[in-house]
Amino acid sequence: MGAIEFVVAALAAVVFGTFVEYFIHRSMHWGILHPEGHRYHHETNDARTFMRDFRDYGTPALALSWPGFLISPTVGFGWMFGAFAYTALASYAHQLQHANADLVFWMPRPVHRLHHVHDMKHRNFGVLVDWWDRVFGTYEAVEWPRTTPPDRYRLKDYGAIPWR
Repeated sequence: MGAIEFVVAALAAVVFGTFVEYFIHRSMHWGILHPEGHRYHHETNDARTFMRDFRDYGTPALALSWPGFLISPTVGFGWMFGAFAYTALASYAHQLQHANADLVFWMPRPVHRLHHVHDMKHRNFGVLVDWWDRVFGTYEAVEWPRTTPPDRYRLKDYGAIPWR
């Protein structure tokens, strides 16, 4: 039973992380959270670095990890592992969509890149996934002509992002 609880808690944390990411990004466009810094991010298309995103995404993820321990240590550590996994995946996805969006193979369209390229202030807020945009009606399918099919890239291409 312990392994199942751990896995379920970890998966729930990843899904919860994508949900929080969507609403935080959307609130930045509403002018509620960091409107000036986010405006600069759009104007310069500066993705910063993986480590900076990891810190920015990971700090609240870590702060929200304690409630799992109210249920059990297994759930608490599972949630923490999921929060860490979400933080790493979202940080990587953000960097990849800025560095080479053609490599985003897990979505039909790299929605965060489209959000930037087409100046979408009210659409495509997801970074790691596009689920919440679809659920809340903010998804906009825009043609994304891939310059190179993902199967033509080498493994080292996936690591060509600003890490530090």
